[in-house]
Amino acid sequence: MPVELALVFAPSPLWRVERTDPALRFSLLNPVDVMNDRAGNRFDIPGAGVLYGATKADGGFAETLAGFRPRASMVGAFNKLTPEPGRVLPGQVPAAWLTTRRLRTFDVTGSLPFVDLESPATHAYLTEQAAPVLLHQGLENLDVAAVRGPNRLLTRAIASWLYSRTDEHGRPLYAGIRYVSRLGDFECWAIFDGTPIELRSSAPVDPTDPALKNVINLFGIAIP
Repeated sequence: MPVELALVFAPSPLWRVERTDPALRFSLLNPVDVMNDRAGNRFDIPGAGVLYGATKADGGFAETLAGFRPRASMVGAFNKLTPEPGRVLPGQVPAAWLTTRRLRTFDVTGSLPFVDLESPATHAYLTEQAAPVLLHQGLENLDVAAVRGPNRLLTRAIASWLYSRTDEHGRPLYAGIRYVSRLGDFECWAIFDGTPIELRSSAPVDPTDPALKNVINLFGIAIP
C-alpha cells in the first residue's frame, strides 16, 4: 500500500512573539547563508519567506527566548570575572527586550493543509518520494530524531521540497509544516510564503504573563 503524507490544519489563533514592527514578518534567509547550518531558522526556504507561529503562547516565548539560555562555556567564563553593575549575566534577558517585542495572535485563513512532519507516515512518504533530498544529507531514513535534529540543511531542504509541490495547475499543495519544537513539547507551525494570514491581536509583552513565566522557569533564565 502506498504511503501518504500526514496532513493537518492549523488551529486558530496561532501565537507569535516578535519585534514591534513589522507585524507578522516572514523570515527571509540571506542567500549567503544558504549553506550555513548555523544561520537562519529551521525551515527557512531559500528565495521564499516563512512565518513561524505556535499553538500556544508559551511556544512563542520559548522559540524567541531560547537564545538567552546560559551556555556552559559562558557560565565558566563569567564566573571568573569581577562583578560589575549593569553587566548582563548568562541567562539574563536584557530589560530592553520587553519593550521591543509584542505578543501577537493571528489566523491562517487559507484552505491548504499543513504537512505533519512529526508523523511516521510523513517520514515514510518523504523517504520514498524525496529520496535525493535525504541522500544528499547522508540520510537513509527519516525519523523524529532527524527532523528535530540540529541539521538545518536537512530541514530546510525538506521545507523547500514541500514548498515546491504543486498541482496540475501550478498551485501550491501545502500551507506549511507542523512540527514540535526542539526546546520542549511545544507545537509549532512553519507557514509558507503565499499562505493567507490575518492578524488578530497585538499586545506588549507582560512580564507577569503566566506563559512567559513558565518558559523563564523552564529555561532557568531571568528578566529584570
